[in-house]
Amino acid sequence: MRGKASLGNVIDMVNEMSANHYDEIIHLSDIQFESLDKAHISGSDIEVLPSAQKLLANRLRIPHQYLVRCPQDLQEQNLNHWLREEQTKRDTFFARFDGYKLRAVFTERYTAFDNKDVLARMADYGFSPDAEVHYNLDDSLMNLKIPEYHRTFTFPGDDKLVPGISLSNSEIGFVSFGVEAYFYRLVCSNGLISQTSVAKRFKHISDKAILQFGDVLEQVSYESRHSQNRLQISTQTPVHNPDETFTSFNRRFQITKNEAEVVEMAWGQEQGNTMFHIINAYTRAAQFTGLTAEESYKLERVGGLILALVK
Repeated sequence: MRGKASLGNVIDMVNEMSANHYDEIIHLSDIQFESLDKAHISGSDIEVLPSAQKLLANRLRIPHQYLVRCPQDLQEQNLNHWLREEQTKRDTFFARFDGYKLRAVFTERYTAFDNKDVLARMADYGFSPDAEVHYNLDDSLMNLKIPEYHRTFTFPGDDKLVPGISLSNSEIGFVSFGVEAYFYRLVCSNGLISQTSVAKRFKHISDKAILQFGDVLEQVSYESRHSQNRLQISTQTPVHNPDETFTSFNRRFQITKNEAEVVEMAWGQEQGNTMFHIINAYTRAAQFTGLTAEESYKLERVGGLILALVK
């Protein structure tokens, strides 16, 4: 899901998505795999979601793509064999469920910092339930961008950008909790997630994110002015060969074939001869329907990473 809503509406959406979520410490001896997507855990038949499949494959040191290609009996043999090997190192997993679906597995070192926790901290910090939020939300990622319209600035040609704050979190290990600067281009509703000198990412292994939440929000908002200056400079930085520039950035930031095709379509909608136009192609591409939350978030962040290179 992607769109604009009030913070109150986003809270309702997250609560609905989380209605059947629960966590449990499970003993490895209580897990028996039937295949990559089905297991018996503590006497219950459990569907193993793709997110958990990848985490399990990584934890058991089995290439995920190899498992996907294996027939069911070979999946069963591999998973159960390497699960027994894992029992020589640990007794339990921290498991995250959605009803009878396994959505993630971690070690007990993991500290849960859920999407509901992020929203609760926002409320504690003073964000209004009526505040406008640009959200990108699915089972793997929550990315919330809060524009600060009172800080709107104008480029030559009456091109207006609105600074703000971006908060990202994944309950299943896709990204750690992050607070970064955000810029919203009014003319085409593009979003740019930009790192500042105090941009923070918190791994899910401590409660630092909760303790430092307010301070980090204030610092990122203040320091985003450095990114604002870079945006101005990007409009004056010429690009002589856009094709080579896109090829270089796509390789550098590991853009997939599907993502590159979307960026190319976005570039066709607003071509230009400056670095700002290159950045805009990535951020515009993030708005295309059909992209996952992870792909949209990645493209907006790539726009910010390219901006950080502008001198």
